[in-house]
Amino acid sequence: MLIEGYPYLDAGTDADSYFVWFMSSADPDILRRDFQMSHPPALGRVLLDNAIVLSQHAGSAGRIGLHAAPAGGEGLVELYENCGLVRLPKEAPLPLEVRGKNDGRFLYADEPQAERLAQSLDPRR
Repeated sequence: MLIEGYPYLDAGTDADSYFVWFMSSADPDILRRDFQMSHPPALGRVLLDNAIVLSQHAGSAGRIGLHAAPAGGEGLVELYENCGLVRLPKEAPLPLEVRGKNDGRFLYADEPQAERLAQSLDPRR
């Protein structure tokens, strides 16, 4: 689920972004058993690509952000970093419109990073 027109997480830049509100992976065992997939894809990167492309088409230059759920532990933050997102330092302020405190689990893609990530999947799109 995506939120359009969300404040960009880099509080020093007054801009909108897309915010990935909820993202869930597919259980590879179910994909194998129920859908006969021999090599289930890793969909996290593809879902982030969807958010970037939608942000680009909406005039937000690919900017996206998300908050890694605490229940996912450090492994979830690392998964998003491995997908190419940048971790917002815990000391960094959040935009005034974002409620709550920065717990160090916010990640984002700025314009250059979003463009690199989008280009990397262009051949498969």
